[in-house]
Amino acid sequence: MRFRSWFAVLAIVLLAAACGDAATVPAASPTSTASAFPATVTDFQQRSVTIPQRPERLVSIGPSITAFLFALGAGTRVVGVDDFSDEPAEASKVERVGGVKVNFEKVVSLRPDLVLTVKFSDGTIEKLRSASLTVVVVDPQTVADVARTATLLGSAVGADGRTLATGIQQRVDAVKSRTAGVATHPRVYHEIDASDPTKIFTVGPGSYINDLIVIAGGTNIAATAATAYPQLSAEEVLRANPEIIVLAADAYSAKPADVAARQGWSVIAAVKTGRIVSIEPNLINRPGPRVGEAAEAYAKLVHPELFK
Repeated sequence: MRFRSWFAVLAIVLLAAACGDAATVPAASPTSTASAFPATVTDFQQRSVTIPQRPERLVSIGPSITAFLFALGAGTRVVGVDDFSDEPAEASKVERVGGVKVNFEKVVSLRPDLVLTVKFSDGTIEKLRSASLTVVVVDPQTVADVARTATLLGSAVGADGRTLATGIQQRVDAVKSRTAGVATHPRVYHEIDASDPTKIFTVGPGSYINDLIVIAGGTNIAATAATAYPQLSAEEVLRANPEIIVLAADAYSAKPADVAARQGWSVIAAVKTGRIVSIEPNLINRPGPRVGEAAEAYAKLVHPELFK
């Protein structure tokens, strides 16, 4: 896979597939068994982790985790973050511990009381645990995971995760209520990367963005794919004839004019009607505390008539 394709997919799956297939990550049901310390939580690997006292030095490996920690008021305790953690702005001032490959020595040098990380399949988590570090895997992949993540993290760091979870769920539910009665469900093609036109990355069932499409009242053209991040040929996209094409508004993504100019794509409904739109990548790529905002933003693209 070329660098551009790898980077684009990596941004979507939040580092979850550093050396594996993110589509194979099963849905998790994080729970907590204590609200004070010592606290025992069950993480996204269904592993029970006991945290003896409120952790004062946190390392976050995953941009959505970092956003959650700051939203929970634990940002001042974060001493290390991954290279992709750029929200909120305060996170950019924190020490970096690597990206695709975690800098193990750097993490250890920060003397964390607790490491919160997305799933890795390259031995990173096992290596951190072998250094006697307390590690909790927090790997939300779907909208349904997000509110539960807030509760889990709250229990792990000694913050009010339940209130945050309730607020998140209420905003998502408000969007669902608005789109519940729509008469049409436009066909949506969400493009991750098309640098190789024979293997175009999109989103499938079990992915965060697929959930956003459904909540927004759309129909994902790759809804029956076998993986969460399938690859389609240009011919498959043409046959699906999407009514809306959604692109990430970043330097690595194609622009609407580029998509419209692709050979043969002029017959696609979305191209004919000019419904090729861009959306903020961090907002819709990261299953974090902004999920309600993300759901509303996507719904405005799919059913703008509901937001006039």
